[in-house]
Amino acid sequence: MTFIVSLDNLDILGDDVDALADFYHGTLGLPYALPFEPGSGWAAVQAGGTTIYLFTSNGDPHHPRRTPDNPENPPGFDSIAFGVEDLDAAIATLDSRVEWAVPEPIKWEHPSGAWYRFRPFYDPEGNMLYVTESHLHEAR
Repeated sequence: MTFIVSLDNLDILGDDVDALADFYHGTLGLPYALPFEPGSGWAAVQAGGTTIYLFTSNGDPHHPRRTPDNPENPPGFDSIAFGVEDLDAAIATLDSRVEWAVPEPIKWEHPSGAWYRFRPFYDPEGNMLYVTESHLHEAR
């Protein structure tokens, strides 16, 4: 039995918090969780029940960027996947506004009958994000 009830928050560190805030709020449409003050070095946006905090970092950039092929990537947190009801509609909304990591959506099927369609893209800091249409309810 677990004592964890939800995913509360994620932290993303970057060189330009204002650009990240513009991307997560302006491009992806996530509402601010707390009032945003440009130049403050931090922002918070809300993705469902999870708050994504954006903080300024003075560390070295994390390159090379991750790829959609997990075995190629180094250990650590890999990506954030945002659930969408209609992947094609999400892609149409984001097309020309994001840098896609692959040219077409990917489909993954589990032997249980559950399946996903998704497409990875990058935020302004090069972090891997996904829009994902899940079909878990179709599992046998």
